[in-house]
Amino acid sequence: MKKINFKKFLLLFCILACVFGLTACTETISSDSAKESKKEQKLAAVSTELENWSVDMIKYFDVTSDDDVKANAENAISIDEINHDLYIVNPEGMNVATVEFCNSWVKSRSDLGRLKSIDSVELKISDETSTLGTVTVKTEYEKRNCTYEIVFDDDYNLSSAAINPVYTTGEKMEKAVLNTVIGMGTVFIVLIFISFIISLLKYVNNIGAKKEEPAGGVENAISQIVTAEEESDETDDLELVAVITAAIAASEGTSSDGLVVRSIKRRF
Repeated sequence: MKKINFKKFLLLFCILACVFGLTACTETISSDSAKESKKEQKLAAVSTELENWSVDMIKYFDVTSDDDVKANAENAISIDEINHDLYIVNPEGMNVATVEFCNSWVKSRSDLGRLKSIDSVELKISDETSTLGTVTVKTEYEKRNCTYEIVFDDDYNLSSAAINPVYTTGEKMEKAVLNTVIGMGTVFIVLIFISFIISLLKYVNNIGAKKEEPAGGVENAISQIVTAEEESDETDDLELVAVITAAIAASEGTSSDGLVVRSIKRRF
């Protein structure tokens, strides 16, 4: 009976845990859905403003010289002042992202040419919590088509902007080959530089050997002097031994080599 009651208790506990877990998941999903719905409503209320600002910026870039675009960006002159209109974007004035957008356009102008038409404008809600939505503008220029991706945050400030020219397959292949050649050339230059550095190491060894030569010459001279002194000492010792031997032989009447030494008597 106790085993049966324990099993029933365990089964009841598992059922309750599953019920509470599903309830928590449902509440989380409901909360996320509510947030997404609120963001959609907020985006729908300002969609026209965001799209108009994006299109007007693209048109402003096309009719304004690079120098004026740079000068206006450096002096924080917004499109509101230029067009004498009031936009909801950047309510606190031009920000860093807008300045970078202007600089990107100046770099991309030569690849695009003059604006021919604006084909489509599309606004999508963002999945990220820090951003509100993205305006995608597809355009046609003299040299090639281009797609703009303009991202806004929850406070209607420009978060980032990307200018994406559409290149043909041939142009992409040409760029890939050029990048490969540049990469290989860089590698070869580095290898040649390393080989040159290695070739200079032998001169470093020669300099070290030349510095060691005087010390070696001094050591040789010292060794020669010591050898000469030792030989001189040995010669002096031999002479001294010979003199002593001769004196002993004279006193005994014999010579050191076995000969008999006799005294010579002089006759007058």
